[in-house]
Amino acid sequence: MYKEVRGVIVAATKSGSGKTMAALSLMKLLVDEGLKVAPFKTGPDFIDTSHYEKVCGVKGRNLDSFMMTEDFLKWNIYSVMEDRDVAVIEGVMGLFDGYGEDAKGSTAELAKKLGLPVLLLVDAKGMSQSIVPLIHGFLNWDNGLPIVGVILNRVNTERQYAFLKTRIEKIGIKCFGYIPTIPEIKVPERHLGIAMGYEQDKNFVEGLKKAAACLDKKRLLNLLENSSKKISVTDLAPVKKVPINIAVAYDEAFSFIYQENITLFKQNGAYVHYFSPLNDKTFGLADLVYLPGGYPELFMEQLAENNKMKDAITDFVEKGGHLIAECGGLIYLSKEIIIDGVSFSGVNILPFTIEMGKRFSALGYVDVIVQENNPFFEKGTALKGHRFHYSYIKKIDTDVAPSYLIKRKETEEKEGFIYKNLLASYVHLHFGSNPDAVGMMFKKIDGKKTTKNLQLIEG
Repeated sequence: MYKEVRGVIVAATKSGSGKTMAALSLMKLLVDEGLKVAPFKTGPDFIDTSHYEKVCGVKGRNLDSFMMTEDFLKWNIYSVMEDRDVAVIEGVMGLFDGYGEDAKGSTAELAKKLGLPVLLLVDAKGMSQSIVPLIHGFLNWDNGLPIVGVILNRVNTERQYAFLKTRIEKIGIKCFGYIPTIPEIKVPERHLGIAMGYEQDKNFVEGLKKAAACLDKKRLLNLLENSSKKISVTDLAPVKKVPINIAVAYDEAFSFIYQENITLFKQNGAYVHYFSPLNDKTFGLADLVYLPGGYPELFMEQLAENNKMKDAITDFVEKGGHLIAECGGLIYLSKEIIIDGVSFSGVNILPFTIEMGKRFSALGYVDVIVQENNPFFEKGTALKGHRFHYSYIKKIDTDVAPSYLIKRKETEEKEGFIYKNLLASYVHLHFGSNPDAVGMMFKKIDGKKTTKNLQLIEG
């Protein structure tokens, strides 16, 4: 079936150009015009998406042409757009940057799959007329891309914008406004990127409103009004739903969650509720506990002192409960976490000593192949995911069975550690790479449910 989607993609010439603030400013403009915006991020990013909810009132989602099948990608955008007016999709890195020689997962690849118009954000700081050949090169590098206009970043006066606009539009491309330097929307950085959206206050949103006032509202609204594209959508409904309870960790320490995974869980019959390892004493009824990534290293003292939560998780796992831990979750479940020479105690289920490093231990997409049957997946199951972390396993006290073969370009390694019905990995899996794997996982859990004959809950 074909469905119509209206929207725009905000791309850039390079990383660090200000895509997130430009996309958020555009979202703010549209929301203030009364439109219901569906916000998306190209690629595997959890951090940029956390800012969208503050402006749009709905959680941001990801669109990733490496980690998602094409059917899932199109289903994902349309399933969100059913009750939204327009999509705003923030790109990743530079427009043509992606994984490997084919630039898989690039903004350009996504734009071609969806056919939606592209606005090119260009950082104008320190540039005058030299900006024109830069833009000209991007326009002519790939004629199959629907680049329809330019937004300029770090332009501080209307006069400067008018000067650049006149020269840029001579090469046949329209300018859609500019983003000035506004202190309120400067987001602090930390080792995995910018600060999270929940850390921003009302001044941040007011700053975005100031930036939105410098965009060309009339041109943008006209562009979106005429941006409708027909997208082929395949129904991904499972043959049979399996009702299980899933407790998902979600707080300041654990927030790196692909919303598409939660949607797939629910579509396959799950009842999902959330808990806080920082603040709660237990996680409620659960057949599966999901500990996603995040910033546990920023809260290790508080996590280490919450012994009731640590005991509840330990008891659940030791009694055969199913638990998936990714990256930050793996760190939290470990025996010891060392940060700047200071040791903190984790849950102590995994016999690992984790140390926080000063540079990336791993960064990038990976292919995951399950090597042996495990409590979640059958041998041969293939998934895709992403890793980005500074910590590393410094020491393993006893043998823990690795379940995954992880491939990245020419390298291979064994990972995905199994203990009883616990699976822990540094990989953030995206089930959009293999939606059928969710049903497989649920069937395995269903045979050993811990909440049989108990009322299903959802929150």
